[in-house]
Amino acid sequence: MKITVDPKLKQLGISLACTVIEFTNQDYQAAIWQELLNPLIEKIEVEDTLEMIKDDPRIVATKKAYRTLGKDPARFRPSSDSLWRRVVQQKGLYQINDLVDLNNYFSLNWKLPFGSYDLSKVDEPIQLTVGKAGERYSGIGNKSVNIENLLVLEDSAGPFGSPTSDATRGMIGEETTRALIVGYQFAADTGVDQATVKKVL
Repeated sequence: MKITVDPKLKQLGISLACTVIEFTNQDYQAAIWQELLNPLIEKIEVEDTLEMIKDDPRIVATKKAYRTLGKDPARFRPSSDSLWRRVVQQKGLYQINDLVDLNNYFSLNWKLPFGSYDLSKVDEPIQLTVGKAGERYSGIGNKSVNIENLLVLEDSAGPFGSPTSDATRGMIGEETTRALIVGYQFAADTGVDQATVKKVL
């Protein structure tokens, strides 16, 4: 799988942790919630606070990168920030399907944005770059996402993913059998353990 990062982004310490998997997706798998998500959610609800999120070095590094690129992280929150806040506020998580649920687990575990993309809907090569002036795409949840100055994954057809909100084009569904899982990393000391990702999968 050919995935590259724009050299200018590398200079800012931005990188990707990528894993390609082949699998049979399901609507709901109890083990994912009972063994992984529920224990982590309960721990976060008891131990974490909004102040902890604000001061967490991974969140700080992520938001710093957004500001450097010209995107306000308060208006366009990284998905990891939004997800963590939701759990701290005891609002729970939506159950979507196995891979999306695991994607949320990875994000809560590492406090980094994660994205999962159906490889039958996007093609190689894929590059992490920055959205162009005035650029938008159709986001999951029937919303138009302003991706100007936002980190984006793009293929020959254009942008399809970001650490804030993904496009519908690469969206994971129950029919997905081959997917790209991406962890967006913003500092050298916040790296994703890909061995753990593969073990969970």
